Amino acid sequence: MTLRGLAAMALVVTGVSLVLPIAVSSQGGSLSATSPRKGGNAEAARLMAPVADSADARAAGRRTYQRLCSRCHGVEGKGDGGGAGAGGQPADFTDGTWIFGGSAGEIFTVIRDGTSADMESYAERISETEMWNLVHYIRSLGPSAARP
Repeated sequence: MTLRGLAAMALVVTGVSLVLPIAVSSQGGSLSATSPRKGGNAEAARLMAPVADSADARAAGRRTYQRLCSRCHGVEGKGDGGGAGAGGQPADFTDGTWIFGGSAGEIFTVIRDGTSADMESYAERISETEMWNLVHYIRSLGPSAARP
Protein backbone atom coordinates (compact mmCIF):
# COMPACT_ATOMS: atom_id res chain seq x y z
CA MET A 1 0.00 0.00 0.00
CA THR A 2 1.32 3.41 -0.86
CA LEU A 3 -1.66 5.47 0.31
CA ARG A 4 -1.01 8.44 2.54
CA GLY A 5 -2.86 8.74 5.83
CA LEU A 6 -5.45 6.14 6.68
CA ALA A 7 -6.04 3.22 4.39
CA ALA A 8 -8.88 0.76 4.66
CA MET A 9 -8.63 -2.97 4.26
CA ALA A 10 -11.62 -5.19 3.76
CA LEU A 11 -11.66 -8.40 5.73
CA VAL A 12 -14.20 -11.08 4.98
CA VAL A 13 -15.07 -13.24 7.96
CA THR A 14 -17.74 -15.87 7.41
CA GLY A 15 -19.44 -13.81 4.72
CA VAL A 16 -19.39 -10.51 6.64
CA SER A 17 -17.17 -7.68 5.42
CA LEU A 18 -15.43 -5.56 8.01
CA VAL A 19 -13.51 -2.39 7.21
CA LEU A 20 -10.49 -1.93 9.43
CA PRO A 21 -8.58 1.37 9.40
CA ILE A 22 -4.85 0.88 9.21
CA ALA A 23 -2.44 3.76 9.53
CA VAL A 24 0.25 3.75 6.87
CA SER A 25 3.00 6.19 6.11
CA SER A 26 3.75 7.78 2.76
CA GLN A 27 6.42 5.10 2.40
CA GLY A 28 3.90 2.27 2.89
CA GLY A 29 5.03 1.39 6.42
CA SER A 30 3.04 1.66 9.61
CA LEU A 31 2.75 5.01 11.31
CA SER A 32 4.12 5.36 14.81
CA ALA A 33 3.52 7.93 17.51
CA THR A 34 6.63 9.77 16.31
CA SER A 35 5.94 9.65 12.55
CA PRO A 36 6.35 12.98 10.74
CA ARG A 37 3.21 15.14 10.59
CA LYS A 38 2.68 18.47 8.85
CA GLY A 39 2.65 21.12 11.53
CA GLY A 40 4.96 19.08 13.74
CA ASN A 41 4.65 16.13 16.09
CA ALA A 42 4.86 16.64 19.84
CA GLU A 43 5.90 13.01 20.43
CA ALA A 44 8.73 13.28 17.90
CA ALA A 45 9.76 16.63 19.40
CA ARG A 46 10.39 14.84 22.72
CA LEU A 47 13.01 12.54 21.17
CA MET A 48 16.40 13.37 22.59
CA ALA A 49 19.51 13.13 20.46
CA PRO A 50 21.94 10.54 21.83
CA VAL A 51 24.64 12.39 19.89
CA ALA A 52 25.62 15.78 21.31
CA ASP A 53 25.45 18.81 19.00
CA SER A 54 29.13 19.61 18.47
CA ALA A 55 31.48 20.80 15.77
CA ASP A 56 32.48 17.17 15.12
CA ALA A 57 28.85 16.03 14.87
CA ARG A 58 28.03 18.87 12.46
CA ALA A 59 31.10 18.10 10.33
CA ALA A 60 30.07 14.44 10.12
CA GLY A 61 26.50 15.54 9.32
CA ARG A 62 27.81 17.87 6.61
CA ARG A 63 29.62 14.96 4.94
CA THR A 64 26.43 12.88 4.98
CA TYR A 65 24.46 15.88 3.70
CA GLN A 66 26.84 16.39 0.77
CA ARG A 67 26.64 12.71 -0.14
CA LEU A 68 22.87 12.16 0.23
CA CYS A 69 20.96 15.42 0.51
CA SER A 70 22.53 18.19 -1.57
CA ARG A 71 21.19 16.80 -4.87
CA CYS A 72 17.66 17.80 -3.82
CA HIS A 73 18.13 20.35 -1.03
CA GLY A 74 21.04 22.17 -2.70
CA VAL A 75 24.63 22.67 -1.65
CA GLU A 76 23.67 25.37 0.87
CA GLY A 77 20.36 23.77 1.95
CA LYS A 78 18.12 26.27 0.16
CA GLY A 79 15.91 23.62 -1.48
CA ASP A 80 17.30 24.47 -4.89
CA GLY A 81 19.10 21.26 -5.82
CA GLY A 82 16.62 20.24 -8.50
CA GLY A 83 16.86 16.50 -7.80
CA ALA A 84 13.30 15.93 -6.59
CA GLY A 85 12.02 13.66 -9.35
CA ALA A 86 8.47 13.09 -8.07
CA GLY A 87 7.59 16.78 -8.38
CA GLY A 88 7.91 17.88 -4.76
CA GLN A 89 9.68 21.00 -3.55
CA PRO A 90 12.62 20.13 -1.29
CA ALA A 91 12.73 21.89 2.05
CA ASP A 92 14.76 25.09 2.38
CA PHE A 93 16.69 24.61 5.61
CA THR A 94 17.89 28.22 5.67
CA ASP A 95 14.45 29.77 6.25
CA GLY A 96 12.35 29.71 9.39
CA THR A 97 9.68 27.38 7.99
CA TRP A 98 9.83 23.77 9.14
CA ILE A 99 6.75 22.03 7.68
CA PHE A 100 7.17 18.87 9.77
CA GLY A 101 8.54 20.66 12.84
CA GLY A 102 12.00 22.02 13.55
CA SER A 103 12.98 20.21 16.73
CA ALA A 104 15.86 17.77 16.53
CA GLY A 105 13.48 14.84 17.10
CA GLU A 106 11.05 15.96 14.39
CA ILE A 107 13.84 16.38 11.84
CA PHE A 108 15.23 12.99 12.86
CA THR A 109 11.88 11.28 12.17
CA VAL A 110 11.62 12.94 8.75
CA ILE A 111 15.02 11.48 7.85
CA ARG A 112 14.25 8.10 9.43
CA ASP A 113 10.68 7.67 8.16
CA GLY A 114 10.49 9.91 5.08
CA THR A 115 7.51 12.05 4.09
CA SER A 116 6.92 11.48 0.36
CA ALA A 117 8.15 9.83 -2.83
CA ASP A 118 10.83 12.54 -3.03
CA MET A 119 11.81 12.50 0.67
CA GLU A 120 12.17 8.79 1.24
CA SER A 121 13.16 7.02 4.43
CA TYR A 122 16.88 6.74 5.10
CA ALA A 123 16.47 4.17 7.89
CA GLU A 124 18.06 1.41 5.84
CA ARG A 125 20.75 3.60 4.25
CA ILE A 126 22.45 5.31 7.18
CA SER A 127 22.85 4.62 10.89
CA GLU A 128 20.94 6.46 13.60
CA THR A 129 24.19 8.15 14.64
CA GLU A 130 24.61 9.46 11.07
CA MET A 131 21.00 10.66 11.13
CA TRP A 132 21.53 12.60 14.39
CA ASN A 133 24.74 14.14 13.03
CA LEU A 134 22.76 15.13 9.94
CA VAL A 135 20.04 16.65 12.15
CA HIS A 136 22.63 18.81 13.91
CA TYR A 137 24.07 19.97 10.59
CA ILE A 138 20.65 20.72 9.05
CA ARG A 139 19.57 22.73 12.11
CA SER A 140 22.80 24.75 11.88
CA LEU A 141 21.78 25.96 8.41
CA GLY A 142 18.62 27.74 9.55
CA PRO A 143 18.14 30.88 11.61
CA SER A 144 18.62 30.24 15.30
CA ALA A 145 15.23 31.85 16.03
CA ALA A 146 13.52 29.07 14.05
CA ARG A 147 15.00 26.30 16.20
CA PRO A 148 12.73 25.12 19.01
